[in-house]
Amino acid sequence: MTDTPAEPRPHCDDPHDPHDHTGHDHPPTGADLVRDLVKGLSIQALLIPALAIVMLVAILPFAPTTPVPLLLGIGLGALQLASLVATSLFVARTRRQLAVNPGLVAVRSVLEEVLRIAAVLLALVLWPADIRSELGLWVGAGCALVWIVLATAQTVATRRRIATPGDWSEEAISTLLSQRVGARETVVMRLLDVLGTVMFQLGATVLVILSPVLAVGTAVLSIGTGLSTLVLQRRPPAERSRTPWAYMPVALGALTLALAVLGLLSL
Repeated sequence: MTDTPAEPRPHCDDPHDPHDHTGHDHPPTGADLVRDLVKGLSIQALLIPALAIVMLVAILPFAPTTPVPLLLGIGLGALQLASLVATSLFVARTRRQLAVNPGLVAVRSVLEEVLRIAAVLLALVLWPADIRSELGLWVGAGCALVWIVLATAQTVATRRRIATPGDWSEEAISTLLSQRVGARETVVMRLLDVLGTVMFQLGATVLVILSPVLAVGTAVLSIGTGLSTLVLQRRPPAERSRTPWAYMPVALGALTLALAVLGLLSL
C-alpha cells in the first residue's frame, strides 16, 4: 500500500482559499499592548502638564496682589498627599481590608477638608485686603499642581517600567491581556481622573473660602468620589470603562467647579 500524500492546509494568505479571512479581529499580543501603552503613556505625560498650563493661564486674570497664595496651595496639596501616604502605610501595616473600607475613605476626605479650611483661613489672615475668590482660586490651583506633578511622575515611571523588559512589566502586560483591558481605555480613564481632581481642588477651595461651612458639602462630594472608586474596583477590569461609576470622579469634579462658578457669579 502506498501512502497518500497529505493535502496541504489552506493558509490565510492563500489567494485560492475559499474562506474570507479579511476583517477578522485578532486579540492584541503582548508586544502590541506594550507598544500601545508606551505610546499612550508618552502622550499622557505631555497632556497632564499641559493641563496645568491651561489652568494657570485661565486663572491669570484673577491673580491676587502676590503669588504667595499659590505656594500656600502647594503646601496644602503636599499635606493632603502626606495624609494619603500616612493612611496607606497604616493600612499596609495593620489590616489590608481597610483599603476598601468606606470608613477609611470618609476619614481621608474629612481630613483633607479640615486641611483645606486651615489653609483658606490662613490665607484670609495673611492677605485680608485681597478678594476672597481670587485667593481661593490660587490656593486651589497650587493644591491641584501637587496632584498634577504626582500624576505626571507616576505616568513617566509607569511608561519606563512598561518599556523595560522585566518581571514587573511582564506581569502587568499579562494581567492586562488576561483581563482584556486595552491601552486606550487605560490612558483615557487616567486622564479623566486627573481632570476630575483638578476641577475638584479648584472648586472646593473656592467654595470653602467663600464660606467655610461649605466644607461639609465638599467633604460629601469628596466621599462620593472615593466611594465611586471603591465600587469601580469591585467591577471586572474589562467592564470598568463601560460603567457609569468610572465617570463619577470627573462628574463630581465638574459639579464642584460649577458650584464654585455659581458662587462667584452671585457675589
